[in-house]
Amino acid sequence: MQSAIASSSAPQPLLKQLRRIGLVLTGDQKLADGILMGAMTRTASLPKGQRPVNDAGVTKIGFDAYDAACMGRGAIAILTRLITHDGSLSGRVSQLSYLERIAVSLLLIEDMTAIDGASLSGRPALMLEEALASALPKLDMDELLVS
Repeated sequence: MQSAIASSSAPQPLLKQLRRIGLVLTGDQKLADGILMGAMTRTASLPKGQRPVNDAGVTKIGFDAYDAACMGRGAIAILTRLITHDGSLSGRVSQLSYLERIAVSLLLIEDMTAIDGASLSGRPALMLEEALASALPKLDMDELLVS
């Protein structure tokens, strides 16, 4: 299985991938877009030799920006104010732990291997696999994966 990071060759697919990851991690597309825009603006201001030269580097910068926003001082505000209990898929995603969101985003939605997801997120591969296994029943996704 090829990494979703490595398979993105054009800026548009990479941007879509980063926006999807941000939506799942933050629960809010506008918030995710703001975080991503800030990260890309900071990256553009770096000297040329310090800027990422490939999609993997850009993806890492985007993921790290989301991770810092969610794990920093604003984490509780981001992850709790958006929780909904309406039974929708987005409502069920909002009730997942942050680690489960990372696993769903990287391993399920972006179809990364556990090793690629571990490399990007800085979490052990086994931890991501266990988090995904824990998240699937909460999302009622088991039957979607079987078919």
